[in-house]
Amino acid sequence: MCSYLYRNKPYLKNIMIKNLTILVCLTIFNFSVFAETATVVNKSNTQQVYELQYIEREPGIDDYELTMLVSDRYVRVDDLSENSGFILYDDKTKTIYSVAHHDKSILVINENVFKDTDAPVRSKVEYLQITDAPKVAGKDVFNYRVFVEEQGEESTCLEVQLVEDLLPDIVALLKNYQTVISGQQVMMTDNQVSDVQTACFFVDQIYNKGLYYDKGLPIQEWHSNERSKILSSYKKIEVANDKFLIPSDYKQFSINKDSKTFIK
Repeated sequence: MCSYLYRNKPYLKNIMIKNLTILVCLTIFNFSVFAETATVVNKSNTQQVYELQYIEREPGIDDYELTMLVSDRYVRVDDLSENSGFILYDDKTKTIYSVAHHDKSILVINENVFKDTDAPVRSKVEYLQITDAPKVAGKDVFNYRVFVEEQGEESTCLEVQLVEDLLPDIVALLKNYQTVISGQQVMMTDNQVSDVQTACFFVDQIYNKGLYYDKGLPIQEWHSNERSKILSSYKKIEVANDKFLIPSDYKQFSINKDSKTFIK
């Protein structure tokens, strides 16, 4: 058993087992859905994609649902609790578009290549199978823990429970998406560790390339900013192609360390 998973968090074991049990049931159901939808004749204005649904938690607000639609090129992220906008990632151009309906604007984030060695801190990884966790899609669950050592003590910055070899094509796009997010964060940082910008802040929120995706599909995540995410279901569905378009009449802008620049 991976006792480190519950260190200083004894309540997490019951939560994790409960959520994994739900996911196992949903997985069985979703495979049957996939079998049915795969027989549908594809129309020219639609395509089949994976829909991943998450429950997100963060301090001070109620839990909310998040949906990701993942095609062979795009990732679309929608917050189901509101209709204020969406995020679209284009893997071909390595670009993120954050669409806001309230002011008809789009924040454009282009790929910014960076090196792990640019980070002001160094992290370590602990990767172990969770032997008493229920299987997901017939596969074992593993825990990926990222931590730093300071003055002889360990601080956990990120923990991810994942399933190896589950939806590998989807996992590749999600890793690329996370890397582009981190590239923007790296561009904005001053790289100075402080009481506010802790070592874990840099490891988790800045220089996080999503290397855990190399191991498999995350099904639960805990982050150092007290945010967490749980995969509640995944299935293959058919959607309109325009799900992966951004509004042509919205103003586009980008942000760098010093200024906000309008693109068009």
